[in-house]
Amino acid sequence: MIMSYITLAIVLWASTFVGIRAALAGFSPIEIAVLRFVISSITLFPIALLRQTRLPTKKDSLLFIQLGLILFVNHISLNYGTRTITAGETTLIVSTSQLFQVLLACVFLHETVSRRFLLGLLLCFTGVAVIAFQNSIGLSFNMGVVFVLVAAITNACFFVFQKPLLRRYKPLEVVSYSTWVATIMLLPFGGNVIENLKIANSSSTAAVVYIGIAAVIANVCWSNVLSTMDASRAAVFLYTVPVMTIIIGFLWLRELPSPISCLGGAIIIGGVVLSNSKVSSTQPGAEADAT
Repeated sequence: MIMSYITLAIVLWASTFVGIRAALAGFSPIEIAVLRFVISSITLFPIALLRQTRLPTKKDSLLFIQLGLILFVNHISLNYGTRTITAGETTLIVSTSQLFQVLLACVFLHETVSRRFLLGLLLCFTGVAVIAFQNSIGLSFNMGVVFVLVAAITNACFFVFQKPLLRRYKPLEVVSYSTWVATIMLLPFGGNVIENLKIANSSSTAAVVYIGIAAVIANVCWSNVLSTMDASRAAVFLYTVPVMTIIIGFLWLRELPSPISCLGGAIIIGGVVLSNSKVSSTQPGAEADAT
């Protein structure tokens, strides 16, 4: 069951990146973020009522507000950052989120990882770098880099810091409250989103609606994953999102992947397999693999 949640979340998150490219024909990046959260909130509300979602305690309410604030900062930073740096640079910097997630999980959740796992994680990051920089020379520093780096860190924080809440609340409850808080914070950035909704083409509007609904399902699936799996171990699976994005981009937008993208994808998959492989305890040095 856990692999089903992982697979569904990865496919849906990857499809939302492709959906964003389709939605950009009618909306600005910040408008897409606002609409995505409004649609997600509307989608979650009747489901939460039907599932009799519990009200959080006063102490936990503050934690949910913190999670919502983290989501808010994440999306604002990502949207402003991507305006001044290339897509390749964005992909690479965002991929550091998994590294931060492992670090935070070790520090705050006291999780332990093996050298084999870290090697697989590094291999995944290398695969992302291959995909990201196939058409560029290197990373150019500006404030966009800072904003996207903040987005990567806050994304890691969102996944790690919800772990304690998942011991007391259902994944749907954690996702619902954090999404509603983030939506309220994002609304002032809506600008002319209502006017643009009236004139946007149907395909852009449909893409935004899809993004909002798909994000809800993906986040609930991933919260289910985090409720049963170490955050550090779950992080490595997120490296397969770029691979799935390439596949869905071809199927949805007919974007033909380059040989370099395929090579990077193969490296990522190899890293995921390596990170999740185990050394037999009967092999020499097996115990030394643990850190």
